[in-house]
Amino acid sequence: MRRLLPLFLLLSLALAALPPLLGPALPPGTELRLLSQDLRTLHGAWRVEGKTLKPLSPPLPPRPGQEVQLLLFLPGEKPRAFPALADRGDVLLLEKERVSLLKLLKEVYGLTPPERLWP
Repeated sequence: MRRLLPLFLLLSLALAALPPLLGPALPPGTELRLLSQDLRTLHGAWRVEGKTLKPLSPPLPPRPGQEVQLLLFLPGEKPRAFPALADRGDVLLLEKERVSLLKLLKEVYGLTPPERLWP
């Protein structure tokens, strides 16, 4: 049992590297919308379908470094907003450190997002 403890701790640290910032799961039907800071411009919208992220509209690319809001719509729940920065086809969520949305969707939630959210 003592030999398994260090292995368990190491595995726990590896899995905790990217926390599930958006919640415990992203079920089918979940929508992600990327809006300008003032919520007037929709830069893109996507829906979780199975294990993929499908675009709902053609993206309107934000400027690199632009502050944006990521709105998360889980089925049957109120929308949640996350402050973020646009970064060349990706979104960096602003938590204690910047976290790539595409990496989070792939590694934590097991989804198959596009390589880039916009060209």
